Amino acid sequence: MSDSICRRFGPGRLPYASRRDVGAGIAMAATGVLAITIWFVATGLLLLTDAVPAVTGTNDLEFAAAFGLLFAPFGVVASFVVGTLCWRAVDADALDPLTGALLGACTAAAGMIGGSVGVSLVLTAVSLTTGTLALAQLVVFAVVVSVSALLFSAVFAGWLIVPLGAFGGWYHERARATATDGN
Repeated sequence: MSDSICRRFGPGRLPYASRRDVGAGIAMAATGVLAITIWFVATGLLLLTDAVPAVTGTNDLEFAAAFGLLFAPFGVVASFVVGTLCWRAVDADALDPLTGALLGACTAAAGMIGGSVGVSLVLTAVSLTTGTLALAQLVVFAVVVSVSALLFSAVFAGWLIVPLGAFGGWYHERARATATDGN
């Protein structure tokens, strides 16, 4: 059933989606979009209920939401690219759902790294165009922002992203095995 829904309405209609590596990249990007959606819904609920300002400062959650908006596109693209490369690098005949889960978790972690580097590039480009930092300072700034963004994403969203990535990889391989077996 999931295979027919995917082929009728979802990513199964995209070019090269039938290939194991590209299909896995699409599945990992979709998993990244799911994780981002869940994270923003939870953040939005916390903003609506005003639960966080009582514990922390008033602008902390707004900063987290803005950071997530900047992080999201880079994380999804990195998940697609890394997912495709991971599945391409592993022997296609030896994959099972558990290996898919491991590759999915690795892809999710790499997606967080890609999102962090993307945030760093954007903020460094803004600093470069406004002329607020010297060229030597920009290199240090880019490294510090990349590491800080990675730590921030690992603490605030890693608990959601990595397990969902593992689930997405497991489900992708399970669906591929079901489609191949004809069950």
